[in-house]
Amino acid sequence: MRMRKWLMMTVVIGILMGGCTNENKVKQQSMQGSDFMEINTNGAQQATINQQAAEQAVAHLKERDDIKDVVAVNTSKKLLVAYQIKHMHRFYRKQIEKEIDRQLIRLFPNYQIVSSSDLKIFWKTEELRGKLGNKKWNERKVDQQIEKIKQLSEELT
Repeated sequence: MRMRKWLMMTVVIGILMGGCTNENKVKQQSMQGSDFMEINTNGAQQATINQQAAEQAVAHLKERDDIKDVVAVNTSKKLLVAYQIKHMHRFYRKQIEKEIDRQLIRLFPNYQIVSSSDLKIFWKTEELRGKLGNKKWNERKVDQQIEKIKQLSEELT
């Protein structure tokens, strides 16, 4: 009787363990179709917003020793750059902002540039950058969000 309970318990545990190991295979099967091309109703591939200018701005500003972190978003006409100044360099904040503005204008003459070292603007830009992967976001929506963030940056707090 005691041996029978032990054997039954071992079989139940074995079945449970075997059932749980197939979970990863099921997830992989459901993810197999994730690399299909998304198409619109007119048959054209959905255009993604080119973020090359934003990536160049981030790479350029990260080289500076007075900048802690940078995030940027761009459309075809506007470039939004938000950055954090390192703690010990905050005494020279205005000077750093002017230098960065001049550098960005020189590097990206074809863009309307909005730059800020305000933490709230940094967070909003980071949030916008995360939303760019959403397929429902087009350039017009991103442009509207950049305008809202620009208005926030111009407010006196």
